[in-house]
Amino acid sequence: MKKIGLLLGLAVLAISAVQAQDYIVPEETWYHTEVLGSNYHGYVFNKDWEVDILVENQDGRFTPEDIDIAKAEKLMQKKLAFLNRNHENQEGLCPIIDEHIRKYTRQYVGFTDINGARIIWINAIWENDYADLVSKDIVRTSGGCGRYWSIKVNLDTEKVYGLEVNDSGDVKYIPRNKKPGPRISKPRNQHKPQRIRKTGIMHNPSEVTF
Repeated sequence: MKKIGLLLGLAVLAISAVQAQDYIVPEETWYHTEVLGSNYHGYVFNKDWEVDILVENQDGRFTPEDIDIAKAEKLMQKKLAFLNRNHENQEGLCPIIDEHIRKYTRQYVGFTDINGARIIWINAIWENDYADLVSKDIVRTSGGCGRYWSIKVNLDTEKVYGLEVNDSGDVKYIPRNKKPGPRISKPRNQHKPQRIRKTGIMHNPSEVTF
């Protein structure tokens, strides 16, 4: 009887081990990282996350690190007021984007061009808008004026360009043409909770323009 009990116990352990190996954690756990700075908050998307946007002379993708986000934010915030001097699509009740920079949640996607330069596309979404989607996939909309905008930052040339502000009118969510890109599963015992990476920028008083 003891031998039978021992064999049954070993069989249960073996089945449990197989089930643990087959457990698949949702891909969202690994495809973005939340970042938090002294004057910004957003989500970095992995280089393998499929997006439906391109940059000039694109050659590939990269996953921005904390230092990359900090540099991109510093360059963007320093030059945004000048690039936005015409306040396109920011009339009436629409916010002027460089005057409310802290109120936008960011999404960051990294690209490389044929010269090897690293470019970060920043997608800015008004606080609390699409809160259930902003950490899961790139949010694209039409309408909404200054509540939604995007810009590009070349980390190597330090050029900030390509500012696009949504047209006026009612906001409409634009669904993706394709499903979010490749899925990677990991065993349950390797799962670790998401961390918030604090990557804030220290500004000199003369640089603070918002």
